[in-house]
Amino acid sequence: MVPAFPLDGGEVMDLATMLVDVLVGLWVIAVIVGIGRAVQARSPRLEPISPEAQERYALSWERITRRFVFAPREAAQEADSLVVSLLKDRGRPVHGDRLPGRIREARGWLSREGSEGTEALRQAMVRYHAEFDRTIGRRRQPVARDHRREPA
Repeated sequence: MVPAFPLDGGEVMDLATMLVDVLVGLWVIAVIVGIGRAVQARSPRLEPISPEAQERYALSWERITRRFVFAPREAAQEADSLVVSLLKDRGRPVHGDRLPGRIREARGWLSREGSEGTEALRQAMVRYHAEFDRTIGRRRQPVARDHRREPA
């Protein structure tokens, strides 16, 4: 026989019903805690930066990408510094596991330079570029082309 527990109104609750109620309550609490943690873990909103700062970062990025041809290791290290600096200016935490995934991936590629050479540096730059474009806060305008017509 299953033990019964008296309730206030004289009803009786058996042990199985009470166990199910407790488990459902724990499940609801776990879902609420999980939602709370997910909200806390999401990326913080990026603070705006001035158009002048955006332009300064864009010019620095262009200089770094041009340098990659002649000094890939140094360019990749500068790209890391530039993107981390941009993230700091935009108010994003940049320590430990709070770094964006692309930067962690890029740093992983940097660590492979010894075994994979310049290709590892190129892969790192691809990830830095993606994070730079996401973080800069505006669509970078393509360089204007000279649209002169050729004589007929």
